[in-house]
Amino acid sequence: MWILDLVIQQGSLKKASLQAKVSPSAISQTLTSLENSFGRPLLIREKGAVTPTQDAISILEVVRPAFEAFNRLRDLNGTPVPKISWMNFGTYESIAIDLLPGLLHSLRQKLPTLRLGLRISRTSNLLTMVRKGELCSALITEVDDLDRFYVKHVTDDRLGLYASKRHAIAADGWSAIEKFGFGSLAPGKDGLPRYFTKFLRQYDLTKPSIISDSFETLRAAAAAGAIVAVLPNRVARRLDDLLEITPSGPTSKAPKETGNHKILIVSQSNCDRQEADFLAEEAKRLLGERL
Repeated sequence: MWILDLVIQQGSLKKASLQAKVSPSAISQTLTSLENSFGRPLLIREKGAVTPTQDAISILEVVRPAFEAFNRLRDLNGTPVPKISWMNFGTYESIAIDLLPGLLHSLRQKLPTLRLGLRISRTSNLLTMVRKGELCSALITEVDDLDRFYVKHVTDDRLGLYASKRHAIAADGWSAIEKFGFGSLAPGKDGLPRYFTKFLRQYDLTKPSIISDSFETLRAAAAAGAIVAVLPNRVARRLDDLLEITPSGPTSKAPKETGNHKILIVSQSNCDRQEADFLAEEAKRLLGERL
């Protein structure tokens, strides 16, 4: 019955076989056996696609609560370690610095024979690579239009304005932005993420002095006392050398949720979800330790 549900969700025997890690013929034999048990067809198969019969829909309405119960029992024992020998994974620079040392150590312990292909790029590029099948999964920041991907939430972050604690710039507070300028992430081919644009607009931040593809470059400039930098809190708080600055008066103060965004694992919708779930849990644990 779980196989029947999986085939209907995936839309074909081939996709279901990839998800279940068995051959399409094994899927077909299981379905035939199930149909023989019930004495009537449960799927209409044509041109590689499947359509459930009303009998199949009625059966699954009864048994799906049992599937959910077993999933909750499985969760009590933690996310299972997938049986994989090759992982093609991508993320962006600033989170790689926080995540990869611990992730590599964990993977070596849990999957000692694993070979890892790693790509570091901006979120928009990573999504393109996942969409094309060049990556199976990627750790990205929140963007719009993720309907075509399998998505797992990892953690949350927020943007802030940061200046060096150790240089004169810190004494200027909010006026340091006008005096020294500010650094911002450079727009990608699709522009800036909505949460980033909203944050800049809220504070009326225009014409940055420095734009960069890298938060690490902006962080280094801020730590040197050269500018105020727009940074994710996770990046800014990595060391105790930056101070978050906010407007001193009641005017133009942004609401607390401005700049809030999610960090997500995304994978191809027909890829191995167990692998994506495993990576999401590992990233959640490791980033949680950092935060």
